Amino acid sequence: MDVFNLKYMRMIRFTLRSIGAWPSHEFEDVPATKLTLLSSYSYTCFLCIICCFGTIAQIAYLITNQGILGFIDLGQTYLTVLMCFVYIQRTMLPLQTSYQAEIIEFSTKFHLMYHKNETEFAAKMHNKVKRICEIVTGIQHLQIYYVLVMYNIAPLYSNFKSGMLSSEKPINGAYEHSVYYVLPFDHNNEVWYPVVGLYNFYVSYNLGAMFSCHDLLISVYVFHIWGHLNICEHNLNNFPRPSITRNSKTVPLRYSAEENKKVAAGLKEIIIHYIMIKKFVEKTSNTYSVTLCFYYGFHMVAECILLLQCSTLEVEALAKYGFLTVAVYQELIQLSVVFELIYAKGTSLIDAVYGLPWECMDNSSRRTVLILLQIVQQPLSLKACGMVPVGIQTMQAILKGSFSYFLMLRTFANQ
Repeated sequence: MDVFNLKYMRMIRFTLRSIGAWPSHEFEDVPATKLTLLSSYSYTCFLCIICCFGTIAQIAYLITNQGILGFIDLGQTYLTVLMCFVYIQRTMLPLQTSYQAEIIEFSTKFHLMYHKNETEFAAKMHNKVKRICEIVTGIQHLQIYYVLVMYNIAPLYSNFKSGMLSSEKPINGAYEHSVYYVLPFDHNNEVWYPVVGLYNFYVSYNLGAMFSCHDLLISVYVFHIWGHLNICEHNLNNFPRPSITRNSKTVPLRYSAEENKKVAAGLKEIIIHYIMIKKFVEKTSNTYSVTLCFYYGFHMVAECILLLQCSTLEVEALAKYGFLTVAVYQELIQLSVVFELIYAKGTSLIDAVYGLPWECMDNSSRRTVLILLQIVQQPLSLKACGMVPVGIQTMQAILKGSFSYFLMLRTFANQ
């Protein structure tokens, strides 16, 4: 069975393709030429270019209206500029060979589907991780479209309420947009307003999909890593014991010569499996190291801006930013909690190795257990920029920092 027959894998592939982030050419039997690579990443480069132009136009809007509009009024543009910086960095991900190799290895080797026939427990773990991934994938995709609609429908409703969409527009009225730019034409007329509105809708989808789907892909990686670690732990906890008792009152139980061969083979399989997991974790950490650093930096700044926007308690602000705020916080909490699964499971593996019946083994197998113990004692974790561990503690620090900055900005806004 092909891994892409799974519903959640099809959904992830479809969404990543829609934003030029899926290396389709790597899964097709097509010779890798310069023309092939150019055609594969032409849409990715196009998205990056329009995002760069949009970012420049938004920065120009900030500079033009500095001192004219208050910080809360400009907060929307500050937020979208920050999101654009993260978007540009993530748009560059598909161009990295490590990113392509990560997807290929996961889809062709590491996925639990390729290991479910090894044991009955592995099959159960595959089904469990499959259900978790389906639920998370469904929630993430609903979130993409829900936030997309709410973020763009709020200014549309404001324009309708103010009469800007009627035939008789109010004097000195201006259209409200979901994203503001400085453009070489007047986008406050009937001709250019729908053009800018459609462009904003298109860009909003790209931003939402780029944020949510990459986070989803990382989460799916972590769920499968967690599944593999559970299989390792189960194999350690259910390691076969000696079947022959030799004067148990005075001599400890020992494996027979035939059993020692099976023990050595079993330990070898566990070590090979664990090293495969460890290498995949290291590859994931290296691939997303800079991405996670940008992402956590974005959360530190963006969350206090979102809280500031929602603190006005206006209906329009809550409709526009309320669901976005919930989505941004949910992304941070989800990703941090998911990463914590790896660290927690890696710690429990140490106890499982300690529980092996090493006293019943021969000297060769005891040395193997010692090597395995040294390997599992090295912590499994993903780090941002290779320095900051990704987990609950980092999430708590970001939440505390963003809330402190929000209180400070709120004080300045009230003065």
